[in-house]
Amino acid sequence: MPQNSYNLKRRAKQQLQGNWLQAGIACFIVWLVTMTFTGGNVVHSFQNIWQNGELVRVPTTNSSNGLGSLLSFVLSGPITLGVSSYFLKLVRNEGPIIENIFGGFKFFIKSFVLNLLIKLFTILWTLLLIIPGIIASLRYSMAYYIMIDNPELSAFEALDRSKLMMVGFKFGLFKLWCSYIGWFILGVITIGIAFLWINPYYETAKTNFYQDLKFNLENGNY
Repeated sequence: MPQNSYNLKRRAKQQLQGNWLQAGIACFIVWLVTMTFTGGNVVHSFQNIWQNGELVRVPTTNSSNGLGSLLSFVLSGPITLGVSSYFLKLVRNEGPIIENIFGGFKFFIKSFVLNLLIKLFTILWTLLLIIPGIIASLRYSMAYYIMIDNPELSAFEALDRSKLMMVGFKFGLFKLWCSYIGWFILGVITIGIAFLWINPYYETAKTNFYQDLKFNLENGNY
């Protein structure tokens, strides 16, 4: 199975050596793009990182920024795909560049539909209880990585593969999320400044979780 949270985070620090500035800039650009349209704030960003385990904020809609929220939602699918691609290249030592974060727009429709389905299913499960909603977000958490590695898949197929991949491993990812709660709180306390360091750290560790899981499943280690 994927390594424990401590080892995933240790590897993330090693992989970010010499890349932390670039990764921080990439995360800042993503944050800037998604927040520009919504007039969002740091607290909302923290809440959605925790709820969805994703870097990109999912905005709420109100009468003053409804159009901006819609634009942000439309962009969040391809941007999340691009961010996932950036960090996959980072952990695989494939020389990521900042432009990678916009690579998801090559698959705009697929990534938009994938984002829509993930949010829709997660919300529906959350309407039952908060715990089923958390489980749903864990279940779908590998879908963007799967789409990157298998661009021929549809959004539904990527979701299905994510559900299958996470059978028996959702609690492991949940523990990784929980290990970052203190860091997320620090990000809020510092009015978002610390997120320039925290977001690359978190995204790299989560990507390592996927990489380990994929490697072991492909090699019949489970």
